[in-house]
Amino acid sequence: MSLSGLQKPFSSFRVQLIAFIAVMVAITGIVISVINQRVEKRTSDKNDEYTRAIIQATDLAYRSLSEGKYLYNLVNTGGSGLAVDSSSIIRRIMVVDVDKRKILDSTDGDEVGHGYDSSFIPPFHPGDFKLDEGGLSPDLSSTVKFSIETNLGKRDILIVISRRPLQDVKGAAERDRLIAFIGLGLVLIVVISIVSKRFTGPITVLGQAARKVAKGDLDFSVPVSGPEEVSALSQTFNEMLAGLRSKRDLEEQLQKAERSAVVGRVASGIAHEIRNPLNFINLSIDHLREAFAPQGEPMRATYTHILITIKDELARLNRLVGDFLSYGRPAKLKLREIDARTLIEEVRDLVNTQAEQQGVRVNIEQNGARDTKLYGDAEQIKTCFSNLMINAIQAMPDGGALNISLRPDNSHLEIKFADTGTGITPEAMEQIFEPYYSTKDTGIGLGLPLTKKIIEEHGGLINVESEPDRGTTFTVTLLCKPKTPY
Repeated sequence: MSLSGLQKPFSSFRVQLIAFIAVMVAITGIVISVINQRVEKRTSDKNDEYTRAIIQATDLAYRSLSEGKYLYNLVNTGGSGLAVDSSSIIRRIMVVDVDKRKILDSTDGDEVGHGYDSSFIPPFHPGDFKLDEGGLSPDLSSTVKFSIETNLGKRDILIVISRRPLQDVKGAAERDRLIAFIGLGLVLIVVISIVSKRFTGPITVLGQAARKVAKGDLDFSVPVSGPEEVSALSQTFNEMLAGLRSKRDLEEQLQKAERSAVVGRVASGIAHEIRNPLNFINLSIDHLREAFAPQGEPMRATYTHILITIKDELARLNRLVGDFLSYGRPAKLKLREIDARTLIEEVRDLVNTQAEQQGVRVNIEQNGARDTKLYGDAEQIKTCFSNLMINAIQAMPDGGALNISLRPDNSHLEIKFADTGTGITPEAMEQIFEPYYSTKDTGIGLGLPLTKKIIEEHGGLINVESEPDRGTTFTVTLLCKPKTPY
């Protein structure tokens, strides 16, 4: 089996949860087992200590009887190795004459010779060696008693045992268990909080993402992470977002197409109506040229040049109307070698009057000694230059400068139209090449879309850079020679 095959089962949330619980149970069992072993060892050691102490106490009692020595002397000499006092396991050892109810010997020398009063001795119960507080005195003492027969009569040997050390062991064991359980609980809380973040983190992200979707924000995706089930849910959520974005884009395109269709139908009707006065004006200019031409040759030539210029512009307007009506259909380009600088100078002469009225300087610069020849449709390229220059001048109502630079190389001609006008907002930048979009009150929004369409049909590119209140730069790149014949 491959490593990936071994890892795959553990990618499931259910398997990971079961494994986590199993690990926690195993750790808890190990901790409890270790604590119990320590408690059992301490208890066993303490019981062994009690056994040794009772055996030593019993041995002292027999020695006192057989050797005729007092218990307090045997204890105080230190030879016995047994401590007998209020803080030790053996608190007191006594030898009592059963018949006379008299203390014959004791580890407390002051008791020797006095009468025996059992009320001062902790109670004795069979099996009292067990840690049973019900059979203990208030000071946690109990008595071990056994009797022997001597030549002088029956004797009771009483050994008073303190259960305080056993109680201390029991209390220490309970404290250890409590501390261990509290520590283990805290560790479990920390571990669970860390591990649960892996489980709940992706779900929290999905919840936040759902709230963003509810607010209409679809331009994001959630990270695919976590257990297998959560990862699958995240992947499905991303697929849903992609579907919603696609649906939103489709709806926007449909709405834009509907608006364009409506505007197009209206504009088409208006364009047809424009052609009639254009034809009338054109015929009127012919009549003016024939009927009212000056007699003097210099004046006549100037007069004729002006009328011809007007007719040329009327013809161009008529072609613009035709282009407008045929927008969206491939154009039939009439390619020939043209000089881009000459076209720009002709357009400058046409817009110069408006530029001077607004205080706008139009500067033309050519970088490099190469010529500015290219192959293209002169009328359509001239229309592009005219749209860009007129837009630039209109963007500088309080004056400024329009700097036009031409930079030819072996295969391309780059032309920049840089103005110092009002600039374009980021929102408008996304739509300036869309048909029928215009920021002007009088515009119909076909100037820049038509310019872009013409340039791209020539195999060129147009880019725009702009900052509000800092001006706009349109960069047109055209082929010096067409890549494929038309």
